[in-house]
Amino acid sequence: MDLKEFLFLIKRKSQTIILMILTAVILTAGVSLLFPLRYEASSRLLITQETGMADAYTVSRSNEYLGNLFAQVARSASFFDLVSNSQYNIEQSYFQGTYAQKMKTWRNTVQTRTLSDSGIIEVKVYHTSPYQAQQIALAVNDVMINKNTNYQGNGDKVKINIIDQPLVSSYPVKPNILQNTLLAIVFSTIFALFYIYILPERRYDWRLFGSKKQQRRHYNKEAATNAVWQYLPYENQNPSSNAETPNPESIPNENLAPQGNINNILR
Repeated sequence: MDLKEFLFLIKRKSQTIILMILTAVILTAGVSLLFPLRYEASSRLLITQETGMADAYTVSRSNEYLGNLFAQVARSASFFDLVSNSQYNIEQSYFQGTYAQKMKTWRNTVQTRTLSDSGIIEVKVYHTSPYQAQQIALAVNDVMINKNTNYQGNGDKVKINIIDQPLVSSYPVKPNILQNTLLAIVFSTIFALFYIYILPERRYDWRLFGSKKQQRRHYNKEAATNAVWQYLPYENQNPSSNAETPNPESIPNENLAPQGNINNILR
């Protein structure tokens, strides 16, 4: 199938393509809405050290190590306990179930990462309540600043300062319905094009308008047309020829042309 034929096929199967895309979008949006909508509170912290005579490369590598360390520590059970017991107004009922279930919820709530070797830690907190997202972010930052000596051996030589206070999003960011919808459109379009290429017959069409009876009638007419033209003779007999007219019974069936109007045959 060349490009021109495929473009014609796309035009003929446009209803199938549109229905597949709409189905994927509706399913994706429905599944996304099954999950609770969560707001984001984002803040950034900076690690600094008393370096003494250390060179810049050594300090950079040390900051990168400490940043990765604190990013992992923030998701630990001991860190969760420190945050839970902090002075901030954190709703404890949000972390329900067994201790393992509480930790799973905590790790889905707090995400941390280090920005390269800069010594900057990015903290993101996700919660169904924007106020609670802010309170948890403030508690995480407070533990990082005042109790970081629990997780590193350099004591007071390592300091952590806030460079960006927690900023709460104005609308829920998880699940990202817009992003999920765009991905659904892209992948469903690719799948629809592949589908019509592999199954170009009309009986595989997706139709919102038009009954199955009409589809079946169109399919039968198309099949009858193919059958009629399959058995038409390649050459017509010359009526002016003096050759003896052959006996119809001696002519093979495959050389016999159908009699009558072709429109009557296709009914």
